[in-house]
Amino acid sequence: MNKRAIAILGAIFLLIVGTLGFLIYSKYAAKTPSTTTAPVSSTQPTTTPVTQPIGGSASTTPANTANVVQLTSDQVVSPILAYSGDGITYFDTLGNLYQTNLISNNGQLGLTGKKQTNIPVKASITQILWPQKGNNFMAQMTDATGKTAWSFFNGDTGLYTDLPPQVESVDWMPSGSQIMYIWLDNNKATLNIGNPDTTGYQKVGDMWETDDSIHISPDGSQILYYETNNNSGSNAINSVSIDGKVWKGLVTAGQNFGVLWSPDSQKFLFGKKDPVTQQYQLWVYNLTSGEVKNLGLFTTVDKAVWDSASQAIYAAVPNSGVAGGTALTKDSFYRMDISTLEKKQYDTGLAAAIDGRDLFLDSTGTKLFYKNAQDGGLYYLDLTQ
Repeated sequence: MNKRAIAILGAIFLLIVGTLGFLIYSKYAAKTPSTTTAPVSSTQPTTTPVTQPIGGSASTTPANTANVVQLTSDQVVSPILAYSGDGITYFDTLGNLYQTNLISNNGQLGLTGKKQTNIPVKASITQILWPQKGNNFMAQMTDATGKTAWSFFNGDTGLYTDLPPQVESVDWMPSGSQIMYIWLDNNKATLNIGNPDTTGYQKVGDMWETDDSIHISPDGSQILYYETNNNSGSNAINSVSIDGKVWKGLVTAGQNFGVLWSPDSQKFLFGKKDPVTQQYQLWVYNLTSGEVKNLGLFTTVDKAVWDSASQAIYAAVPNSGVAGGTALTKDSFYRMDISTLEKKQYDTGLAAAIDGRDLFLDSTGTKLFYKNAQDGGLYYLDLTQ
């Protein structure tokens, strides 16, 4: 056989081997999934939704399946939605103030642009009173003995001013430029209005008790007040007009504690201790009709929030533990229509315990933010799921 014939046969052999190799590779590749990682969007929040459903307790309607998202690992104090609705402001337990932006990715919210503000650090802050307007706030400090004190932060100067120790209770006027406060001196209490540092004050009236807590309506027309240390079984919730001319007793029976105004200033939630269980239940008082209604939710006003229409509330209700005590609770979340008393339970899908505090809604009313006292973190519950 000549050299030319050998070369032709060799080429044919190589062609056959190459074709078979390509067919085998193609068949194997079709059965093997790609392991290439898809690129992650730079705007994707780093929070992780908790989606494992767990069984909820019985309610008046079937529980919804919802997601819970943890937004911070910080232990937060008095978190609040920014006035613009596109961010969240909060303190940590060391007295540092942070501002963040809210971002949305496929309907899930996350925080970005966390920034520590350059203000003096105030130790032992347990609560912040945020005004409806402006960039001032009032910080409450509590010492080891349980004694509380107040300090006014001026957003223009960036400085704190400690209020005199005679100030027992304080709340913001809607303008954010004045406060009302109770002044206790020589066992005599007066209600006053003045600048946030208590200067330029005017006396509104004398108070009968020395331990009242005051709460101003969102429209600034009247004040609710009640005794905080009355354990006799009867503890009235009263009102006074902002000028001090009209004083009324509203809820006169039972042991009552805590009030939460509705946004329209026509109603308020309050806690009433059940004489049998000794647990607080949420009640609602309608100022227009005078109607008082038991909502049947065994929780307290610091674990509840109104919707923007003043027609429904959202509340964290303990399944284990007692609201209003010093111990932590394990809660479920509910929505209740205050007119019909229709109740809806939300399944958080979270196996870990929740003790919901400092509740607030986003600007759309579809996300319920809360501090989980179990770990101190900030979370939200998606109400649309």
